[in-house]
Amino acid sequence: MVAERDRLPGSRAAADPGRLPRGRHDLPREFVSRTQRDRLIDAMARVVAEKGYASASLTDVCAAAGVSTRAFYEHFADKEACLLAAFDLGVELMQRSVAEAFARPARWPQRIHRGLDTLLRILAAEPAFAVLAVVEVLAAGPRVRQRRRSLLESYAGFFAVVPKRPGGPAVPPGVVEAVIAGVYGVIFDLVSTGRAAELPDRLPDLTYFVLVPFLGPAAAARVAASG
Repeated sequence: MVAERDRLPGSRAAADPGRLPRGRHDLPREFVSRTQRDRLIDAMARVVAEKGYASASLTDVCAAAGVSTRAFYEHFADKEACLLAAFDLGVELMQRSVAEAFARPARWPQRIHRGLDTLLRILAAEPAFAVLAVVEVLAAGPRVRQRRRSLLESYAGFFAVVPKRPGGPAVPPGVVEAVIAGVYGVIFDLVSTGRAAELPDRLPDLTYFVLVPFLGPAAAARVAASG
């Protein structure tokens, strides 16, 4: 059984019966509190994916979570705080998987290919979280948008060990940032138009796009075609 905190926000099915019992019960208070918070985070992702951040009300989120509005305010100051918690949890889990895939021994281009594959598959498998983290994050407040900027900036770390091409020209400054922005743009286009399921199909194109500035066209094409 997957632990609640090991699931990306939005992954719980709407018909999931795991609601807390109403009325008196003997469940430990700590368990109740943790479960309420987890359900609110999950519900925030699902409601935001369905209605958009601006139209998602606390009533909608609480109803989807099976939690009272009063209980909501025991965990979060406002809607933005709940969205921020959902974003942070989902990104932590997603990035852990991407980093683990990238860290497995191989040459740098193959590691990039593997990490990108993991990222695309996670977003395709979790469309509600993908909408929250990629699209609706832009409609939230400055704290959430800053988290998004920090996430994109963190991807530069995957380029810290780029091999130098013997005799090849130096890669201009700013290329890594441009590559990250380009990949994000493709992901945004697919997620924002309801086509997140197509993300894994774009792995060859995106792998080539990411690698070509550093390897050249021929080598980038070979890695892109290897999967």
